[in-house]
Amino acid sequence: MNSKSYQFFLETLEKKEPTKKALMNQLTELLCIEKEAVYRRLRKDVSFSFSEIELISRKYQISLDQIIGSHAFTGSMLFYLMDYDFVNTAEKDIQTTENSLARIATIKEDPNSEVGCAMNTIPLALVKSNEHHHIFKFSVYKWMYQYGNYNQFPLFSEFTLPDRLCLFNDIYRKDIAYSNYTYYIFDENIFSNLIKDISYFRSVGFISEEEIAILKAELLDFLDYLAIIAMNGRFDTGKKVDFFITQMTIESSYSYVDSENCCFIFHKLFNMNDAVSSEPKDLPLIKKWLKSLKKSSSQISESGELIRIQYFEKQQEIVNQL
Repeated sequence: MNSKSYQFFLETLEKKEPTKKALMNQLTELLCIEKEAVYRRLRKDVSFSFSEIELISRKYQISLDQIIGSHAFTGSMLFYLMDYDFVNTAEKDIQTTENSLARIATIKEDPNSEVGCAMNTIPLALVKSNEHHHIFKFSVYKWMYQYGNYNQFPLFSEFTLPDRLCLFNDIYRKDIAYSNYTYYIFDENIFSNLIKDISYFRSVGFISEEEIAILKAELLDFLDYLAIIAMNGRFDTGKKVDFFITQMTIESSYSYVDSENCCFIFHKLFNMNDAVSSEPKDLPLIKKWLKSLKKSSSQISESGELIRIQYFEKQQEIVNQL
């Protein structure tokens, strides 16, 4: 590994924990060496061995492309795929999620933090897993149906949403609401596509009429919740948020979290799994794309009252078709 690649590895590693102390503690336990030995490696007095780099890369999901090829792909984004099982989550994935959430929580400390999202599905980052439990449950259930490995697929009523998954989603939802500025660009067909999905599971007998009624009530309540946020242009935290609706098809959901101590870019794949980049140098590319998408969008937060009212009335009509 050349010096540039090794430096890139160290820089990437330092971003995987919210503080250097936390990183040292994790590496001490992982590598079974003294803290002083870890400290010497981090300040480059001693290099990490190849076997140590392999262990670290596996724990923090740092790909070889990121380490070795980082300087060969100028102008391109390098993502790693989070092959995350949302139902039977591996311990390493739990730790990775906890580390990522700890970093995202630091956006509260940055007055210039920003979160941007272009969504072609219901934004789970706005879904309260207690009040809109069945909406969240259905998203995971659909993922199970498409990518799970089941000899006999369970009915919706037989599936229990993991408590840890709800907790992680609520932590993320609450923390990003402290971003100094957040904006969402919604594909105009988000709710109509969701209703089609729910109708499919009803047609094959996986969801009962009673559960359909609960989902319908939660979706109507969720729309009311979105309408209040859109009208105020603020989260409950007082931080600014804007909603946009685009008539352009959003092929895949993208989002980013940008602050002084945290950088994440998420590309939604396979319904819920993310391909992730944590490189600040990639932010201008995703921000440029979202900015161009805004040009074909109508703002429905704060201003644009007539468009906002018409939009939410239309979505209510779509949900009422269930």
